[in-house]
Amino acid sequence: MTEISATARAAPDTTPPVHLVVSANPAPDGFDHAIVEAYRTTATEHGHTVVVRDLYVQDFDPVLKLDERPGHGSGATRADVVDELRYVREAAAIVLVYPIWYGFPPAMLKGYVDRVLGSGYSFRDFHDQKGQATLAGKLLVSFSTSGLPLAWLSEKGQVLSLREIFDVYLWRGFGMKQSEHVMIESVVPNMSSAYAAEQLERVRHTTKRTCALLDDTLVYDSYEY
Repeated sequence: MTEISATARAAPDTTPPVHLVVSANPAPDGFDHAIVEAYRTTATEHGHTVVVRDLYVQDFDPVLKLDERPGHGSGATRADVVDELRYVREAAAIVLVYPIWYGFPPAMLKGYVDRVLGSGYSFRDFHDQKGQATLAGKLLVSFSTSGLPLAWLSEKGQVLSLREIFDVYLWRGFGMKQSEHVMIESVVPNMSSAYAAEQLERVRHTTKRTCALLDDTLVYDSYEY
């Protein structure tokens, strides 16, 4: 029997996991940007790599054109989507940060889902949970903010509907690994610094847990609201 030398054995991949943080809030000084920064700082301190794509700053076009839909036109991917897909491919976790407007994420983020995350993926693929090549097996983490209290949103059915429409639906349809959603309520201009600090600590806690999942040091399969 031929012995395989240590140098011939495959070396373990020591490349730090990449977190792709997609920010969809037009207010540059808003609390959502503090969430992004808390996530970035915490994951970086953990030794991971964080890439932030601020859709409003980069003037992302959220409008899905007819020729971008599978089965229509040439099927060629537009240059701006090609750029975004490069970040998606390299990421181990997709992190969405956005406000809740009228019960839904902003149109900017929905357009990112339509044009980037759903690029080349038909409704039949989604139905069959075929698995989007750029997303399959990756973590989906969401942080949403609302000026209204969660109790009121729950009473109106918004908490459940947002979870089902924009979390479970996406991660199952795209074949992602699992999903977590942290909802932060009562985010208003005059909120106390103590409350803001408490919520950012929730963000840091979730970030650490996400890093542990990517490092295979934590088993986690539930949701947080």
